[in-house]
Amino acid sequence: KKRNIPGNSMLLKFRTYRLHIITTTLLLSVFLTSLISAPQVNISSQGNALKESQGNARKKSNIILILADDVGTGDIPFYWEGPSKVKMPHLKDLANKGVLFKDAHSSPLCAPSRYMLLSGNYPHRGRNIYGTWGLNGSQFTGNQKSIAKSLQEHGYSTGVFGKWHLGAKIPNRSGNRPEKMKLKSVIQHDGHDWSKPLIQGPSDTGFNSSYIATHGVQGPPYSFFRNDYLMTDPSKARWWYPGDYDMPRGTSKIRDGHDGQGDPDWDSSAFDMIVVNETKAFIENHLENRPDDPFFAYVALGTVHIPHSPPDKYLDGSDVKGTHETLHLDMLSVMDKAVGSIVSMIEQNGLANDTIIIFTSDNGGIGLDNGGQCGGENGSPLRGHKGAIWEGGHSVPLIIRHDGKFPTGETRDALVGLSDIYATICELVGIEVPVGSALDSVSFADYITTPEAKQFLRKYFGIYQLQRGKQKQKKWAFAIRGHKVKLVHHPHNNTFEMYDLERDISENNDVIHEQWAQKMFNTLYQELLANSPCPGNSDPSEDFDVQLDGNLAKRIAAGLKVTPQDAVVIVGTKRHAELMGCV
Repeated sequence: KKRNIPGNSMLLKFRTYRLHIITTTLLLSVFLTSLISAPQVNISSQGNALKESQGNARKKSNIILILADDVGTGDIPFYWEGPSKVKMPHLKDLANKGVLFKDAHSSPLCAPSRYMLLSGNYPHRGRNIYGTWGLNGSQFTGNQKSIAKSLQEHGYSTGVFGKWHLGAKIPNRSGNRPEKMKLKSVIQHDGHDWSKPLIQGPSDTGFNSSYIATHGVQGPPYSFFRNDYLMTDPSKARWWYPGDYDMPRGTSKIRDGHDGQGDPDWDSSAFDMIVVNETKAFIENHLENRPDDPFFAYVALGTVHIPHSPPDKYLDGSDVKGTHETLHLDMLSVMDKAVGSIVSMIEQNGLANDTIIIFTSDNGGIGLDNGGQCGGENGSPLRGHKGAIWEGGHSVPLIIRHDGKFPTGETRDALVGLSDIYATICELVGIEVPVGSALDSVSFADYITTPEAKQFLRKYFGIYQLQRGKQKQKKWAFAIRGHKVKLVHHPHNNTFEMYDLERDISENNDVIHEQWAQKMFNTLYQELLANSPCPGNSDPSEDFDVQLDGNLAKRIAAGLKVTPQDAVVIVGTKRHAELMGCV
């Protein structure tokens, strides 16, 4: 960008003063004319520089970030070769007009991934190492800025619509400290003051506008919040019991074990259509009131998380429910339609050349036990599904489009993570990543346009399967991807596995005992340790009962190599934290 040169105004004042002195002499009239014209040139160039600077600010790209829920690469027809059970013309069109990433990864579960996406950090750098699922505070710590906050500070109008799942605090009545909060009954709790906004909600996270359900369609409270204010009159809230409910748009569903209070008009079948309409209203309002500023819209769809409750018809009147073999496939169709609606908004407003459109998902697809398809809707070869440390648990679709700026119909095969979107957006729109934020974000901006530009991409990516509770802790697993080699660690029994994904994408053959793998083990393991969760980042209410192998502690302290036969638990005591460099 061109910048104004310091000292220009002082120079102009000096020349103007000199001109006043020499005007008494006609002999110098020629010089007078030339001297007057000289500062006019400077004034003009200075003004042009200012206008160009302002123009550049106006020309920062808009950003639409669409996040699907529980959609793996196997759910997208064109990711893997196989028969397609759902046609997705809108996503296919997006890919044809943009760049498709074949090796993008998230956390295996949704709340941690949403923090990863908006923070640019691994999930355990937040307030809770396993993500924030309730309304007991934000997952963001005080010194972390979300990508929305960073964009907001650089002139962006920011909005979030849909599923939140990043935590917040409920406003309490003055002087009231209610007993431990229960999500099922938060709306009519006597200690809560819903005339006040959520604390540490979207507004405090960097969003000017918001229309969110704190838990999407999956759990209470079954109500929306607009700009942090509860949209339900507490006196009219009702208790939604598990079951099916006939609503204007379709059959709304409440899952077993997820009953609770909500709005009397709650309709899970209409969720994505509501999100689409709110996004449309945000864009229209922005174009009317802030046309010279860029906007950032984070659109968090409800599809395809359970309960699967497709609407009878979509916004355009097209049939949805019952058009495919299963409700899950119907929901995938809704997702594609929602993406089409949002992209159409951009195109119809003539913004395609000014808008970066990003589509991705929070984790891998769901398994058969949740109504999903084995291997995805078109036979993905990946092992596992949502919640698993295997590739099927965290491989996610990623498509990025920007007309006139990015290639069309191309694919990229390098390793990228959801956390990398933060730094990538910052580089694309020309702003700095805030100090202390996005610690695990590596920009792949150049790689979007130039497939050979791999030298600055990440070399490793960590995957952390973390869940709260001592019993679930036994199922914790960590993995590190180093291009096409993957090391998996099960801390509860200190076992390791390694897979060559170049030859074995299905992770069927453990190669850790092969000689080449043993040579790579120490590098991968040290990388895994360097980024693993630290006890200091865990919920202080957790009481971990973990023993650290004494011999290993000595080996680490002495800087000696760690072998697969050594035993280590990644979470636990303060002494362990010291050994791992966490404190």
